[in-house]
Amino acid sequence: MKLRIKDYPLVLELLVNQRNGIEEFLEGGSKNILINRARSLKSTIKRGRTWRFSIPIDHPLMFIKNNSQLQVDISCEIEGRGDIITKQNIILRLWSFDKNLCYREEIDSTELKVKLDHNNCKRVMLRFHFDFKEPNGKQLEPKYHFHVGGRCRTDDENCWLPEQIDIPRFPCPPMDLILICEFLLINFFPKESEQLRKKPEWQSLVRKSQDLFLKPYYDICTKKYLKDQNETLLGNLVAPLKGV
Repeated sequence: MKLRIKDYPLVLELLVNQRNGIEEFLEGGSKNILINRARSLKSTIKRGRTWRFSIPIDHPLMFIKNNSQLQVDISCEIEGRGDIITKQNIILRLWSFDKNLCYREEIDSTELKVKLDHNNCKRVMLRFHFDFKEPNGKQLEPKYHFHVGGRCRTDDENCWLPEQIDIPRFPCPPMDLILICEFLLINFFPKESEQLRKKPEWQSLVRKSQDLFLKPYYDICTKKYLKDQNETLLGNLVAPLKGV
């Protein structure tokens, strides 16, 4: 049975279920953040067709540090009308606690060193955005795209990427919290998460998100855009009113 958006809050709660979820990879408090936000989404959906799911940047879903002393957090805003996604912004921040990586003595300022010392040498090394934006003709960008950088959202980031550069924007299939979590487990906890990722319960969660977020994207790409003899795939994805 096709997953509907009204079923999505329960799927999000299952993401941190002790039996088939990722709770062991999350910092304390992140489980409750996700559960509370999922239940808020459920209430919003019951009130009407327009809904919003949000995890704010100042209270993100925080993963534990991996063996390389890297830590990732996720914040997001996803909105829609019924089963149609109208807004998507998922921010993934990569923090490092490695003094040699966070501060480059030959390049960085002493002022930055003071800030990092006050922040336990914790620094945002990279910031990734998975976005949805309706093409408007003013800027050529895929409706669903991914880019590195963007503006700082909290005072403690000290990110070394300039905020003024937010291109290129790569075409990217739609992502949601569950698909992002699978991505993070594979990249940052490949061995530790292997047993979890093989569980039928976990794979069922991922497939539900694939059905809701990915299938429409790949359907229109394979059944329409790749067969278009008048335009390329990327041309269709960046064209106003023709994206997915």
